[in-house]
Amino acid sequence: MREVIYITSLELHKSLDNIEKIRHRSYLTDALISAYELDKHNHIRFIQPQLATDNELASAHDRDYIEFLSFISNIDPDDEKLYREQMDIYKIGYECPPFEQLSSFCKWIGGGSITAARYLNCASNNIAINFFGGWHHAKRSEASGFCYINDIVMAINELRKKFDRICYIDLDLHHGDGLQEAFYCSSKVLTVSLHKYEPGFFPINSGALIEIGEAWGRGFNINIPLHHGINDNQYLSLFNRLLPKINSSFQPEVFVVQCGADTLFGDPMKSFNLTTQCIMNCVEQIINLNKPILLLGGGGYNIADTARLWTSITGLCLNEKLDNDIPEHKYFVHYGPDFTLETWPGNRTNKNTQEYIDGLLNFVEHNQINIMNSQIL
Repeated sequence: MREVIYITSLELHKSLDNIEKIRHRSYLTDALISAYELDKHNHIRFIQPQLATDNELASAHDRDYIEFLSFISNIDPDDEKLYREQMDIYKIGYECPPFEQLSSFCKWIGGGSITAARYLNCASNNIAINFFGGWHHAKRSEASGFCYINDIVMAINELRKKFDRICYIDLDLHHGDGLQEAFYCSSKVLTVSLHKYEPGFFPINSGALIEIGEAWGRGFNINIPLHHGINDNQYLSLFNRLLPKINSSFQPEVFVVQCGADTLFGDPMKSFNLTTQCIMNCVEQIINLNKPILLLGGGGYNIADTARLWTSITGLCLNEKLDNDIPEHKYFVHYGPDFTLETWPGNRTNKNTQEYIDGLLNFVEHNQINIMNSQIL
């Protein structure tokens, strides 16, 4: 059986609680995993992350940006107005405000995913989990969408020290625009993003079907722009058809998967109709390819449902069938009123027709898949 490495630490939890939208989410996740006694499983190891160095942060970001994050985290809030011009340049403000522990937050987040990637570099064919990473919106010199640094880019760059072809799959509700930007001209990293794509939905002007990569990377960026209200059956049918084509054409040596939970019906984003079982099924298909996998977190603003999903995925990695009745533990009351692990599908209006889904897949097959088939020997 494959060994699972799980990245966590008290310092990481404390850092994450600086982000109000996900406060306590990491505590709920680890507590639920412990309540199911997955932490006692013979094939899981809990590893504390190492702080990322400035050089490691620089694998994904400009040094001027890194230095400014460190600087702005140490000034008096009353003095922030003196640096408004620089803050605007680096997009530090409304959705990504500065805070006192910002510099250490970035180093813990980046260090967690780098630690996980290093483990995979040393122990092939295993699974590494950092549900507290997955901050996919940050650009080389810009914060965006609650993301100050892009730990996923750092982890992928670490994996590139060993693996030649890396497939990144983004299951978050939002387009993985930071990853697309980082690897848009690379044929060594295939970026795949399934996301909501509608006028005015974040990130604006990013994630279109026709964005397929440029230069050496032409054909190695796949966007699956979905409309409001997609359900489990459509999502799984699409994924079932897409993954085998990706695997056979690109022949990845390792997978990096962002498991954002904001696609779930119960999420405050109120967009898709998906259940935890749907996302688990997608992850299971990747696991069954029997290649090294780095599993990351991401969005998820119903913190109980997010903990449900990530605990379920951890059980899946350990080949453990978890009881649907959540065990009593410290955070038990958060899972009411039904206190079950599985989530319910939604009934929002579904704007995705089968014709539209087929059109997405046909475009990918006739463009990206054909390009990959002609280039991958």
